[in-house]
Amino acid sequence: MRSVTASLLILLGLVYTAGAQDKETPEHSFATAPDSKPAPGFIPAEARSYAAQAEKAFSAGQLDEAESFYKKALTFSPDNPSLLVSLAAIETRKGNLADSEKFLQQALPHNLRNAPAWLLLGMNYLQQKRDEEAFAALVQATLYDDRNPRAHNYLGIASGRKGWEDASEQELRRAVELDPNYADANFNLAVLYLRRTPPLIELARRHYQEALDLGAQKDPLIEAQLTNAVASPESAPATSSSSPSTAP
Repeated sequence: MRSVTASLLILLGLVYTAGAQDKETPEHSFATAPDSKPAPGFIPAEARSYAAQAEKAFSAGQLDEAESFYKKALTFSPDNPSLLVSLAAIETRKGNLADSEKFLQQALPHNLRNAPAWLLLGMNYLQQKRDEEAFAALVQATLYDDRNPRAHNYLGIASGRKGWEDASEQELRRAVELDPNYADANFNLAVLYLRRTPPLIELARRHYQEALDLGAQKDPLIEAQLTNAVASPESAPATSSSSPSTAP
């Protein structure tokens, strides 16, 4: 099974970019009256500077340095959802899922429509086998960003773990519809079709080949089942034990 965390920040678009405001908050002028509180979307210059250094460190693969810079940025803007989600994504990349969850839970009250936060939280829960919580978080991720193929892919996985095959298929097909070049969603559809009773061999073969063409690694169990499948799909047992791909 491929790692949930591979290229996580880039693929999810979670890295805070210097100068960016949170999506849900309109841009504000940095000029404020002497006795007024900063507007909700205000991001101090110091925070932007540290965030830029964090982004640079991450691009160089320096996760500890990136984490340190994001934490410094948060001292100037402690409730900024974008910074908190970026830091959570780094913690997930480092395998610190408890710390990642802590930052995500801190971010969400400031913006409950934060789809990347819900997506990352759901991915963390899937990795921890907290399937009910994963499903709930991923429903929120697709609710607030219905056009994110990765959110639908992971919701498909979560639905499959609950035994909801039709819902799983619907979500995985939606992921492929949104991104035809999404190898992992095609791979997951192949696994799903092989687990049907009877297995849907030709559909599985089609999506598995598509996944390979898009760069997925060959799976020996799927290869064996497709090779051994007889002409009549009804007589082929549903024996695939391949796990769905949870790569971003």
